[in-house]
Amino acid sequence: MIRITRLIDFLAKRPKLTKVLAPVAGKLFPLEDVQDEIFASKGLGEGFAVKPESDLIYAPLDGVITSIFPTNHEIGIRTKEGLDLLIHLGLNTIELAGSGCDILVESGQEVKRGQLLATMNRHLLEKLGYDDTVVVTYTNDFILKGLSSPTFFRQINAKGAVQTISYNN
Repeated sequence: MIRITRLIDFLAKRPKLTKVLAPVAGKLFPLEDVQDEIFASKGLGEGFAVKPESDLIYAPLDGVITSIFPTNHEIGIRTKEGLDLLIHLGLNTIELAGSGCDILVESGQEVKRGQLLATMNRHLLEKLGYDDTVVVTYTNDFILKGLSSPTFFRQINAKGAVQTISYNN
């Protein structure tokens, strides 16, 4: 009986691992290689980037939409554990004043991992000379207990597992 109690206690204290999904199909690469100093220096937190091969953008985690930038280039999500996630669609796309990205969710809306959030017109971004890289950052990553290192420089499917995270209790 004591062994069972110890096992239950051990399992209860073990951090719950959560898989973070790719928001888009494409080539996965580290923030340090993003052609934007704020992201490359991790000024907005840890994360990853994807050079997209699709226009469809999905939720990497369950949560609530906390912000949608008026120019449709950023979506904020907060998980029930309090992690703030930022999905940035393209680089310098704020200059497009809303062109090139259509947001399909609303602020305050609950979303599920893998749910379609937005579409991005990669052809238009390319035509106008913008980098279509999709960046995901954890803006308050200090609440994380663990963050696995993704296997970078590989092709990833949309909604494929990128890394696992665990939260401080």
